[in-house]
Amino acid sequence: MLKLLIVDDDKWIREGIRANVKWSTEDIEVTGTAANGEEGWLLVQQLRPDILLTDIQMPLLDGLQLAEMVNRAYPLTRIIFLTGYDDFSYAKKALHLQASDYILKYEDNDTILKSVAAAGRSLLQELRESEKAQKSQTLIENKFFSDLLSGVPSIDWARREMDLLGIRWEGNYFRVAVIQPEDLRRFSRPGIEENAELLLFSIRNIGVEQFSGRAPKPFFVHYNHRINILFNLEKPGEADQPDGSFAQLLEEMRNTIEACLKIPVSIGVGSVCEGFAQIPYSYNKALTAAHMKDVAGEPGLFFCDEMRHSQHSHHMLLKQMEQYIIKHYADEKLSLAAIAGEVHISPSYVSTLFKKYREINVIEYIAGIRMEKAAELLKQTDYKSYEISEKVGYPNPQYFSVLFKKHFGMSPSDYRKAQQG
Repeated sequence: MLKLLIVDDDKWIREGIRANVKWSTEDIEVTGTAANGEEGWLLVQQLRPDILLTDIQMPLLDGLQLAEMVNRAYPLTRIIFLTGYDDFSYAKKALHLQASDYILKYEDNDTILKSVAAAGRSLLQELRESEKAQKSQTLIENKFFSDLLSGVPSIDWARREMDLLGIRWEGNYFRVAVIQPEDLRRFSRPGIEENAELLLFSIRNIGVEQFSGRAPKPFFVHYNHRINILFNLEKPGEADQPDGSFAQLLEEMRNTIEACLKIPVSIGVGSVCEGFAQIPYSYNKALTAAHMKDVAGEPGLFFCDEMRHSQHSHHMLLKQMEQYIIKHYADEKLSLAAIAGEVHISPSYVSTLFKKYREINVIEYIAGIRMEKAAELLKQTDYKSYEISEKVGYPNPQYFSVLFKKHFGMSPSDYRKAQQG
């Protein structure tokens, strides 16, 4: 329904037009009325009407001044001047302001309705054409970025396409991320392919919103039945560390997608590359990284750089992480992210290594260390249970008791008695 705002200092005219014209027959709703230009401008900002029907001669701010302000701030809003004077100078000014129409306020109701309805149809047509043009531009841009991921015919071709599309790079370095929803095949059964497309469309929208105003500059690409992100970097180190802000932003996006769409999602991140020709290399690395969830046993954020570690380096990393956990087990803020930051890998990769080599997840490993330390304190000291709880990283003694009983099969107090007996 189109929204109409009526502005006239004559209450009888203003209310008469609002009440007596059969607006609903043209799917038009009068969302507000104003008695002068200043009041009208406030309502324009508040209500964002599609059409403004305004008197010209009014106190405080006349209709021509109001129209100029509306044109600058809301260029799509259609403006119709309503006046009691059949004055050519007003008509000339109305044309200069690109008004949709100029009618006398004493015209019959049908004439006023036809004028406003025509302005509404003009607006809807412009919006449809704008949406069509935007979709065409988006499709053309997506084709260009898809070609970058698959391999550009030439550098000159890429630069010509960029100029035609108005695309500007921040620098000559790139990195690709692949968003891999785990349940995509569930949405791709015969006859409901549009559901998979809707899923990918939703993933893209979440990503665009998540990265709005953030660096590095992302380009979202619908390619190879996935949503991919091509990051343009000013410097090669801008999106380098798996434990840095870039990784945190990707993990936030991954969590948001999972929470909003209720599907598990992995993100694979390729290597940083220089120049258009290397973009397919980063893309293929990202694809491979996205499938590391098969090793991890659960979805996550995976960097291709992490796959270069040998089995020896895996054990070295595990040793570093275990030493860090033993040193910081008493810190209630000890977390997967903190451990990952210590050894400069992603949290998902930390989980992968523990599951692969220790056959246990990190949280369970930390809890096991804490329980063993708690048992030592129960045997060797007179600390109360709540004091021991705090000393092993659990500020909530009730939660500590539950975990202890789950681990040892008895409460902390029973455990102490058994050891003393």
